Amino acid sequence: MTSDMAAQHDATVAMVAQRVAMGDAPHVPRPLDHLVVVPRRHVEAVQAELVAAGFRIDGVRRGLRRARVEFSRIDAADVETADAFTREILDVVGRHGGEYDGWAGYLAADPADD
Repeated sequence: MTSDMAAQHDATVAMVAQRVAMGDAPHVPRPLDHLVVVPRRHVEAVQAELVAAGFRIDGVRRGLRRARVEFSRIDAADVETADAFTREILDVVGRHGGEYDGWAGYLAADPADD
């Protein structure tokens, strides 16, 4: 888990390449899942900022000191789009001392192939 944009970008490039090799059409929007870990005292503020950015909160697990926030939004899964939403998420969690664990989602077919 890292909140370093360069490390997130490198992970995204590798993941998008792997997904394309499995037949993904990265430009097709689909629900993408995300996870952040934040200090428990900031969890409500983080959720509010993510919702304001268009994300849907899917679950929150509160621990003694930290909370895990699972959330999603419909986005494309190409490198450019992923870098943009990653930067957006890192801005939110960075203000609250949290970390971003990354994104995942199902593979999407290109509708032009139908």
